[in-house]
Amino acid sequence: MTTGALPHRLAPAAAAPRERWALRLGRWSLSANAALIFGFLYLPVIILIIFSFNSTRSVAVMSGFSLQWYTRLAGNAELLQAARNSLLVGLIATLAATAIGTLTAIGMDRYRFRLRTAFDANLYLPIVIPEIVMGIALLLFFNQALFPFIQAVTGVRLSTGLPTITLAHIAFNIPFVYVIVRARLAGFDRTLEEAAGDLGADEWRTFTRVTLPLLMPGIIGGALMAFTLSLDDYLITAFTKGVGSTTMPLYIYSLVRKGVTPEINALSTALLAASMGLVGLSLTAQGGGPIFTRAMGVGAALGLMLQSLLSVIGRLAEGAFSPLDLLRLWPLLLLFWLRSAAPAWLADLREVNPAARVLAAITLLIAAAAAVLGAGLLGG
Repeated sequence: MTTGALPHRLAPAAAAPRERWALRLGRWSLSANAALIFGFLYLPVIILIIFSFNSTRSVAVMSGFSLQWYTRLAGNAELLQAARNSLLVGLIATLAATAIGTLTAIGMDRYRFRLRTAFDANLYLPIVIPEIVMGIALLLFFNQALFPFIQAVTGVRLSTGLPTITLAHIAFNIPFVYVIVRARLAGFDRTLEEAAGDLGADEWRTFTRVTLPLLMPGIIGGALMAFTLSLDDYLITAFTKGVGSTTMPLYIYSLVRKGVTPEINALSTALLAASMGLVGLSLTAQGGGPIFTRAMGVGAALGLMLQSLLSVIGRLAEGAFSPLDLLRLWPLLLLFWLRSAAPAWLADLREVNPAARVLAAITLLIAAAAAVLGAGLLGG
């Protein structure tokens, strides 16, 4: 009996090495698969970034390190104008889409009405339909419906340009803001609003003091995502653009048609860095909470004030200063807001761990740098 039972007792021990080897093989396979996927996605981007610092015009042989292509970009008038157009369209579209998307999300979450499900499904259509279909639809809407109607009513003849690009970007950005804010509302604690009402707050005070601050991470995340999508969009912009309304993606495509050069690599790298920074800020705002959204606000305010001071100093150095240039100092009015916002943010910063403090500081610096660059471009 003992001899016959021995193989059965040894069987699990003998199978253990095979199971360990199977687990190791599975882990290696998953790691190799992940490495291949990330290499396929990001290796071309890394090569693009490396060759943007090439000292010669070659995009095949790395001859040395140089910043000359970035220097050329800084002095390229056409590029700067395209960047201004992209920033102007992105800012207007972001503000409008964020306001509409946020109010729509709150309305859809709080109220029940007929055809609510159908209306909710229609809000997702701009996300799922192909961009080329949306571009053609918007072009037909402007040329076959909106412009003829305005001309028939007012006698004014309109054409495509930056306004139509802005309207198109508002249209496809609203669903993205709606989805992000709606996700934030899914975990919203309504008892906090009820407690505010029990303490005597009316609906408006409850909204501004309770609801809006709790939703702010989602709102800022949606706004940054909308701005990123607007900044990067090419296809819909190409259908709705007009003469003299070139944006950054359109300008890059026009350069690529003439051949890939290190200048294109440098421009693509700069646009990639801006997009990644905005997406990173968006994800941080959605998952990090008020400490990071306040860091963005404080950083943006500091950046705008710094840019206003630099612009006035530059005018003084050029000897072209006039009293009207004092209007450039309007961001200094943000000091009144910083007097209350900065101490509250610093107080919250003391209550978090060191890693969160570092991340909040990085968030502030990125927001400040984005505000300085954006204000500098728009200010010309």
